[in-house]
Amino acid sequence: MKFYKYEPAVTGDYGEKTVYTRPDRIDVVRMHYEFSLWPKDDLQWCGYDFIGTDRLKQALEALKPPITGITFGDTEISGDDGEFERVYRKGRPDSALGLWHWFKITGSPGVDDFGQNYHSIDLVVSDRVLELLEKFVPENSVRQITEWK
Repeated sequence: MKFYKYEPAVTGDYGEKTVYTRPDRIDVVRMHYEFSLWPKDDLQWCGYDFIGTDRLKQALEALKPPITGITFGDTEISGDDGEFERVYRKGRPDSALGLWHWFKITGSPGVDDFGQNYHSIDLVVSDRVLELLEKFVPENSVRQITEWK
């Protein structure tokens, strides 16, 4: 199985209701994502954490054999209504942000379908996850994919 470093889009940041376990703002125990742009991609990156849409979560959960290295948690999302009225909103077919989940990466890079070393921003995904993720990304999306070794 091949693995890839996957850098998804960033259209926001940690919101003010995010709760951290330590003052260095690395370990999150309650996730709040504040969108600053209307998201085109179903997977978003924020510091050391990731969030994804409900439809992406469902597609990942439907993979056989089951995916490894990820659990899903609740996240609060919010955004700037003024910004969402602009052209950025046209990148998605839906008219609301919809349901998003915290994608908690628990696996080891190069071993599990999702992997991330502690205190690393690098997300490593298996080839089968990459194939699925590609179905959830518009053509003009800003993300980087490189083979992981």
